[in-house]
Amino acid sequence: MKANNPDSVKIKDWLHKLMKKMKFKRRVRTLFILMVRPLAWLRMKLLGIRFCKPNYLYLEKFNEHSVMIDAGCGHEAEFSLHLINKYRLHAYGVDPTIKHSTSLRKLEVTTGGHFHYLPLAVTRTNGLHTFHESNDFESGSILPEHVNVKNNETTSYTVESVSLAELVRRIGTTPVDYIKLDMEGVEYDLLKGVKDEEINAFRQIFVEFHYHCTNYTTGDTMAIVRHLRKKGFKSFTLDRHNYLFYKYDLLSGGMRK
Repeated sequence: MKANNPDSVKIKDWLHKLMKKMKFKRRVRTLFILMVRPLAWLRMKLLGIRFCKPNYLYLEKFNEHSVMIDAGCGHEAEFSLHLINKYRLHAYGVDPTIKHSTSLRKLEVTTGGHFHYLPLAVTRTNGLHTFHESNDFESGSILPEHVNVKNNETTSYTVESVSLAELVRRIGTTPVDYIKLDMEGVEYDLLKGVKDEEINAFRQIFVEFHYHCTNYTTGDTMAIVRHLRKKGFKSFTLDRHNYLFYKYDLLSGGMRK
């Protein structure tokens, strides 16, 4: 009879102790993650989806003619820079946060014109909105119930906001190869009633859902996922928090020329 592998025994003991400390629902959820996440990584590799730290997902369908929108890019616009450096594409950083403006304007110069800064918010309709800039954190929000707004000091001011259709019109190219939506909760209202002609302007859509810091729930997240699937998009996630939506034809080519 074979002796048990000491490492295997240690892992089993650790899992047993972990499960004993958890309530039933948490046990089920933890076991689900432990079993499913390795399968998700395998599926990601098979589909050709790339992962970029800390949480970004994308299909590698870019070249120097590609255009991406980085909505909620933050002061460093790190994902825009990653794609610019790798593919020499053009990235449009969209962010209404005043304290980010100086560094984002510098990126327009340091990237040789590959990064374009648009000081706008993105919402379901065009108009003016009150934006709450966090004094202590990078992320603020239009939503007053966001935890960074509710629990910390903020500076509030009026910002111009545009719809997805107006944003694409201002950029002046269609289709847009990729859009990243890091909207601090606004993504729910933005996407729940999105029209076909708006969403079909994008070939890949990455959404970071912010149910963890707003009044929205995982149920609201899944409703948006189902809604975009009905619009003809496939979806992929590693954590049910960050989602990539993409058109099926991208898997067999479909690169901009």
